[in-house]
Parts: sequence; C-alpha cells; structure tokens
Amino acid sequence: MAPARRAAWGKIVAYCLLTAVLSIPGYYLGIHRHGLTSRQAAAVLMWGGPALSAIIVRLVTERSLAGIGWGVSSPKWLWIALAMPLAYGLPPYLIAWGAGLAAFAPSQWSTVLPYGLHVNGLFAALGLILTVGLFDKISRALGEEIGWRGLLVPELLKVTSFRNTALISGVIWALWHFPLIILADYKAAGTPVPFQLGCFALMVISSSFLYAWLRLRSASVWPPVLLHAAHNLLIQSVFDQATVDRNGAFYLTTEFGAGIALFTVLVAWLILRRGPRSAEGDQLGAVSPVI
Repeated sequence: MAPARRAAWGKIVAYCLLTAVLSIPGYYLGIHRHGLTSRQAAAVLMWGGPALSAIIVRLVTERSLAGIGWGVSSPKWLWIALAMPLAYGLPPYLIAWGAGLAAFAPSQWSTVLPYGLHVNGLFAALGLILTVGLFDKISRALGEEIGWRGLLVPELLKVTSFRNTALISGVIWALWHFPLIILADYKAAGTPVPFQLGCFALMVISSSFLYAWLRLRSASVWPPVLLHAAHNLLIQSVFDQATVDRNGAFYLTTEFGAGIALFTVLVAWLILRRGPRSAEGDQLGAVSPVI
C-alpha cells in the first residue's frame, strides 16, 4: 500500500474510533439530559463527537486544520445547499396535507423559536425560524460537518471511489444516530422503531451523496454545513411543526418516514447522474464518474 493511502486509512480509522468513544458523553446526555435542553444535549454530542475527533486527528497528523475546507469557491454552492432540503423535504408534506393524511396547522411554529424568543403572529414566528433559527442550526451542524465532510469524506476520496465514499460515510453517519433513535426520544410518534431506523438510514445514506457531492464540487465544508442546517430547520422546525397527524402521516413525513427517504433518493439520483466533479471540473483523486 502506498504511503499516502496508508496515511489516509490511518486517519479514517483513528477518526471513527475516536468518534465512537468521544460520542458516549453526548449519547448519555441525549438520553438522560440532566437538566439540559434538547439543543444543549445535541450540541454536546455534535461537537464533542465528530468535531472534536476530526480536530484531534488533523492536529496530530498534519499539525493544521486547513484540510477541513474553510474557504468558499463560489457562493452558488451555498444557495444550492439551502435549496436542496426544499426539493426532497417539501413534497412528502404537500402530499400528506393535500391527501388529508395530516392537517396543516402552523400554530406550533411559535413554540420552537430558539433562545427563548417570543413573537406574536405566524409570519413573525416563521421569519425568526428562518433567520435566527438557521444560525442556531448552523451552530450545531458545523460540529458534525467538521467531522463527516471536513475529515471523513476527503480522506475516503483518497482511497476509494466517490460512490464508495458516499456509501461508507453515509452508513457510518446513520449508525452514529441509531443510539438516539433506539434509546432516546429522537424519533417520530406512532410508527414502529424498526421502520423508523430503516427510513432514517435510507434518507441519511442517500443524502450522503448530496453532501459528498457538495464537498467535492465546492472544495469547502460550508455548503454541507448549510445543507445540514437547512435540512434540520425545514424538516424539524417548519414542516413537522405545521403537521398534525390524522391518518398515519408519520409513515410518510418526518425524518423517520418513507416519503423523505424516497424523495432524497430521487433528488440524489437526479443531481448525481452526470457524475461528480471537483470545483475545477476535473476528477479528484480516486473519484469515479460512475455513481
């Protein structure tokens, strides 16, 4: 094995092992809370697991955090990242609302405002969610993305194809969430947990192609951060909070339903069918143009 590939595999293995160990306190707090809010418990897990592990591996192996991808090659990737969750997230809710599986009732928007903010009126609440709420989501999504797309994806691209990079990173990312789905309250109500695990895993693994594609095309970690934050914002704080289940809508909606999983697969296929390319238009390293 070439030294460069051996070094990349060393970083991948070290990162995965560290993330498994350093995530334990976050899992514990996610399950038991000990007075923490859900936002605070999530921040401990997202920063104390993937982010801290990636920072340690980068500093130990490279004495630098430059490889995480702090620059932005073009603002268009930020806008594309923000639009993606609408493309795969909105259709299942429109189907549920239109078919009478759920009622559209956005009165809950005022209950999910960050930082204890209070406003009168649905549009004012939605405005705060889409602005202040987005920055709130970014503050936690950055922790995960420093790890998954700041270290894991670039290192995997050095040793395998784009398809395998997206699949491997997606499987690891999905499994990392499983303790919270099984043991904590990170789940939807009214559907079997095995069903939720399957739908969530399909959504995460298929969306990993979008995240890896953005990381490769933009040469930056920020588009994946915005995609992650926009996903959490729109699905959890906007669409879920405007949906009242009537006839099994949660089998279709939420992060744990079949609708978002299937639409994520569709959007990933549509975007990636022409093959991934770097920001400069050239294939990067071991990346294959065949998905």
